[in-house]
Amino acid sequence: MKKKVIIFLFITTIILNAAAQESESSDDLDSLFNEENITDIEDTNKKADEDQKAEEDLLVSEGVRWGGSFKSVFTTKLGYNSYPGFTNFNDYDELSLLGDLQATLFFDARPQEDFRILGKFKTAYPFTLRDDPLKTTLTAPNIEVFELFSDFNYRDMLFFRVGKHTIKWGVGYFFSPADVLSLTPIDITDPTAEREGPISLKTQIPFYDNNFYLYLIANNITTPDKIAIAPKIELVTGSVETTIAGFYRYQMAPRGILMMTGSISDFNLFGEAVLSYGSDKTFISGTYTPYSRTSEFFFSGTIGASYINVDLNLMLFAQYFFNGEGYPDSTLLLPAYGVLPLQDLANFGMHYVAFSASWIEIANGPVSLSLLYIGNFSDMSGLINPSISYKFFDFASVSLGSNIYYGDDGDEFIAPVMKLPEFFNRLEFYLQFTLGTGKF
Repeated sequence: MKKKVIIFLFITTIILNAAAQESESSDDLDSLFNEENITDIEDTNKKADEDQKAEEDLLVSEGVRWGGSFKSVFTTKLGYNSYPGFTNFNDYDELSLLGDLQATLFFDARPQEDFRILGKFKTAYPFTLRDDPLKTTLTAPNIEVFELFSDFNYRDMLFFRVGKHTIKWGVGYFFSPADVLSLTPIDITDPTAEREGPISLKTQIPFYDNNFYLYLIANNITTPDKIAIAPKIELVTGSVETTIAGFYRYQMAPRGILMMTGSISDFNLFGEAVLSYGSDKTFISGTYTPYSRTSEFFFSGTIGASYINVDLNLMLFAQYFFNGEGYPDSTLLLPAYGVLPLQDLANFGMHYVAFSASWIEIANGPVSLSLLYIGNFSDMSGLINPSISYKFFDFASVSLGSNIYYGDDGDEFIAPVMKLPEFFNRLEFYLQFTLGTGKF
């Protein structure tokens, strides 16, 4: 395993250092403010004071700013347990209509230049939840406090954020082993979706173009010894940003983290490496019994690239993920179902590849194309998702696509643990309408 760690870190460093050498050096910021014809120092100082006052006014608001979003998506789906032929195309195993109706609402208050309070709330249909389906009279509103925090600082040197807020560690797009603070994993089919963060205190100390952070995580704990400590330092050299971080919590696996981002020509590159002593996962043995692995090292890493062409509205993402806590194949996946927690069944293999291509509003027209591929190279199963969409106008569009699952029975993307068992499909076609969706 040590040889794999060294090789991965060597390749990542070589690629991202090459990116730094290709980029041009940044301009001297002081040159942006040079004036050749300064004749009156007093007038200059007065103008500087006025500019400073204008900046302060931008940071202070007399009222509270409100905003949010609304999403309304309806999907009709046909599902097949096996790949159909032309003669039995009507013999589908699932016909469903799914509605996704949700909204967010946030407030942002800045009563002082150095003090801010933000809250964000979410709701979705059904708007009431039952604690127990049999207790039909006991319901609760389906409202989630997604974020609630305040920002403040000490003499513009120490910057703090306390409360519940999103924390995005990691630079990966589809996979991010370095993101150990988010409460939910990345949804590979929607990688840019917001993910819930914990209750924490973040301290930030900027220095030059760099930053030091210290997080104290106090999510769902009742004793101080369970507070997690997570320091992070970001170092910028040219176009390459290197991040070194760590994570420690009592009775959890400590982690050391290295992240790098850079660019070569029009391609953005990223990489992550994580070394942990022990694992927080529960594993399953060959005799189908659960066990823990707390006294050995685990290495996980990822490397990827993206290409975004604004003129063509074209976006490409590709990523490889090595999961050091995974299994060499999926032989134990089905026996583990019902024995291990569901979160310990995700990313069951060791080697993953993901790719996506999106061509939005081709030639400034109403048609868009997209392709998503996710593959588990440990058991050679995966998902292919091509789709085409048509935009009628700003608030109405339709998409036609398919989900093509491949692999053997019991593999990760074929096993029913990845989907609802009653909808165990190898092939799906869907027609999706997005209506009245937008932000305010």
